Amino acid sequence: MLSDKEQEVLKLRKQGLKQSEIAKKLRISQPAVSSFEKNAYRKIREAGELLEIIKKLGIDMP
Repeated sequence: MLSDKEQEVLKLRKQGLKQSEIAKKLRISQPAVSSFEKNAYRKIREAGELLEIIKKLGIDMP
């Protein structure tokens, strides 16, 4: 699950803001923005991989 900050960073990136602009807007450092973005994409990738495993195993999700 993505944290609120990770979601906020991704939404701002979708709007076309650069990491430095997001940092100023959220009053956090640019490296923090980079970390939130990187972690969000890692979580999304891992979720996709998990869904593929579930499909391959034929597990029905409630």
